[in-house]
Amino acid sequence: MYYEDRIKSCVYQFDSTHALLLQRIGATYFYETDYLKAARYMQQSINMINTNAGNPSINIKHNIRNYYSLGWICDSLNNVTQKMKCLDSCIALAMKYNTVNSYLVSSLLAKVEYFFNMGDYQHCIDYATICERYTKEYAGKAEKNEYFDLIDTGLRSLLWKVNALLILKDDETAERLLTNKADECKRAGLKDYLATIYSQLAEVHLYRRDAQKALLNYQLALKCAAKTGYDVGCKVILNNIGYNIHFRYFNDDDRALFYCKKALYYINRNKLEKSTEAIESVDILNNIANIYVRKQLYDSAFYYFRLAFRQIRTGADETSLLNTSSDEFVKQGKMHYLTGLVIDKGDAFKHQYEPLKKTNLLNQALNVYKVADQLLDKVRLNQSELKSKLFWRADSRRLYENAIDACYLLGNTKDAFYFFEKSRAVLLNDQLSRQRWMGETDILKQTQLKKQILRLEKELSRADADGNKIIITEIFSKKQELDFLEQQIKTANPLYYQSFLDTGFITVKNVQQVLLKEHHALLEIFSGDRAVYALLVTANNNYLTKINKQDYENVTLKFVSYLSDAGLMNRKFNDFVKTAADLYQLIFRNLPVPGNRIIISPDGQYFPFEALVTSRPGQPPAWFLNDHAVSYTYSARFLMNDFTSPPPTTGKNFMGIAPVSYPASFSLAALPGSDQSLHTISAYFDHAVTYIAADASMSNFTEQFSKYQVIQLYTHAADSSENKEPVIYFADSALYLSDLINVHKPFTRLIVLSACQTAKGKNYHGEGIFSFNRGFAALGVPAAIANLWSVDNTSTYLLTELFYKHLVKGLPTDMALQKAKLEFLKTASKERSMPCYWAGPVLIGKTDTLAMNNTYSLEWIIIFSGLSCIVIGAITKWFIKKHKAKA
Repeated sequence: MYYEDRIKSCVYQFDSTHALLLQRIGATYFYETDYLKAARYMQQSINMINTNAGNPSINIKHNIRNYYSLGWICDSLNNVTQKMKCLDSCIALAMKYNTVNSYLVSSLLAKVEYFFNMGDYQHCIDYATICERYTKEYAGKAEKNEYFDLIDTGLRSLLWKVNALLILKDDETAERLLTNKADECKRAGLKDYLATIYSQLAEVHLYRRDAQKALLNYQLALKCAAKTGYDVGCKVILNNIGYNIHFRYFNDDDRALFYCKKALYYINRNKLEKSTEAIESVDILNNIANIYVRKQLYDSAFYYFRLAFRQIRTGADETSLLNTSSDEFVKQGKMHYLTGLVIDKGDAFKHQYEPLKKTNLLNQALNVYKVADQLLDKVRLNQSELKSKLFWRADSRRLYENAIDACYLLGNTKDAFYFFEKSRAVLLNDQLSRQRWMGETDILKQTQLKKQILRLEKELSRADADGNKIIITEIFSKKQELDFLEQQIKTANPLYYQSFLDTGFITVKNVQQVLLKEHHALLEIFSGDRAVYALLVTANNNYLTKINKQDYENVTLKFVSYLSDAGLMNRKFNDFVKTAADLYQLIFRNLPVPGNRIIISPDGQYFPFEALVTSRPGQPPAWFLNDHAVSYTYSARFLMNDFTSPPPTTGKNFMGIAPVSYPASFSLAALPGSDQSLHTISAYFDHAVTYIAADASMSNFTEQFSKYQVIQLYTHAADSSENKEPVIYFADSALYLSDLINVHKPFTRLIVLSACQTAKGKNYHGEGIFSFNRGFAALGVPAAIANLWSVDNTSTYLLTELFYKHLVKGLPTDMALQKAKLEFLKTASKERSMPCYWAGPVLIGKTDTLAMNNTYSLEWIIIFSGLSCIVIGAITKWFIKKHKAKA
């Protein structure tokens, strides 16, 4: 305090020397374990530098060290959230001023480990890549005593990256990074890491289903760990030999139990690794419990589950784990251990039910599954990278299948609905929830950053090795800015968190009171690894049925193969009718056939229910379409979202796009007649805007579509491309799904994608199909009509025109599409009456009647025109007659 008092009386205050003194006082308090005072002085130093940043006597770079130091002070105070913010500031400041030092690389390494523990594996990989790059760059300039520390940091970063790659099942990249790494470590004297490297190589071989090579590498790893005194490593390796090799691969429960218990009782002599030992013991004890479950020794299994929870905290269980504060939760580390433990405990109750048939065991399983689901929500809240989130959605799939099966056995349709909904489109609903809390300024910032990242990623694919380094750093920096923006939105809107962790969610009663006011039924499908489940919700009842998985997949695959091939359907029409009837019976055999308007929430790729055959064998085919207006949805919750947005300033309600012809480089056929069809449709709307031929550019579409209520696209599309994602073609360029970024909250209520396969895309298990209709839904467009396969031009134009004819009459969109297809069938030839010509376009999303604000419809224009002609003719005739009379 003496120096602090002296400097206050000094003329030269608020400069770098003053800030440095405050930093040193903070550091002194830190070493004396007075962390609150340490934090206070360190923050004062930071604030002084930031406040006087324009002063020549202030060195802003000193805050790189200050933020790093404050981060570790926060760690000592168990404030993980604040620690990460400080390390983020350290990294951002160092990168801004191109300052590569030990504070930067150490902060990056801490973030790498943090992201791995939180299950944000893609972020872990991104940060590790940058950490390795800066470590190499700094090592070339470092003093000899720092050099080996930097090599150590770089290697640790690489190994965390490999761990993340292995969890994401990218074994090829992991193997490439590990190649020759063991020999390099031996030459560099870094023998402490050999155990980890051999363990990771073992996991690579397990992905290739080569258990013998995996076991050999685990044994090498165990020798290295024992030789270097890496006791926790020995525990982990023994556990992996027991569970990954003997339990999972060889199905040898006794041998597995031997190794896992050997791992459990292996003595750790390093007191600094007590927390690491505790979390690894959670996994070991969980594995022992699972072995006892398979041996049907349930008392022993639940004893070890209790011991596993005790490693977290005395008296802990799944509920107390869920209720921990955010910082406590993050502090546990290795989220996949914790979520796995809770799901496995639920599975144990369900397995115990099978021989005993005691329903209370299923109810206990459901209670645990609900906690596991809420725990996954909590994990997701701390993640930002989409790839990581998609991994967790797929990885948690077994939770929802087992929970739904438990509901089926109990006849519990209400809880079944909860798990059906949580098994699909959760990330889509998160995106829509996030948009609700974002202002136009936030949306604009987010758009600019996303576009910059996309541009840089495209440049990266064309850059040379030196250019790659610069671009990777720029991408990293922009992604960090995007993370900061999202954190600001969360902080500014406390209710944002609540929307993620809302345990009330959506109920069957909500569906019956809101969605089924205008519709007759909601049908949801869940396709699991062992069975398919169908849940039907009507205004007064709920029904849950189980379908044979193999039968469902075989019939569905055959049904879809006929629909997408007109020639095959024409040659084997009778077999198609039988297949369509078989699929109808498979789905509705144990369900009452609902009334007219039905909403379908499929699982995985869509197929058109309208083309199912409801008639009995020997009778003419009666299509499901005849009696049902069908719409599809990503989830029931999607339909419950509020899509209202401010009306556009244009006052125009229709925009049409028809490129007609395309650049030669696209190798796409022209679409003659699409412009005439667009003119026919636009006549239904007042002040319609159409972009035809060269005007149908990508920029005109992306810049203008959000201002219009209805969008019509006549163009080419594909469900995959050289970028391995869906693409839509315009007159000048191609729009990829990843390019679809919102600039404003859209006024658009409906987009009609009259292009091939616009409803198709990659299926991400646990989340759904990433197609263009979903892309527009994520921007806030509530409804889309998209094609499931390629349909010939003539049928497409006629169906689309008929749809708008009925839409402007004031019909809801699902009924307008049904009427259009039925009218198409009335006039179609025998060949064109086959479903491959009319069942391709499907409505996905909300089915509201659209307020067109048209002065007159086309039919009234024709009527008025006719009446006007009659009146004008009569007046003309009268004048002629009168003129003759005068003459």
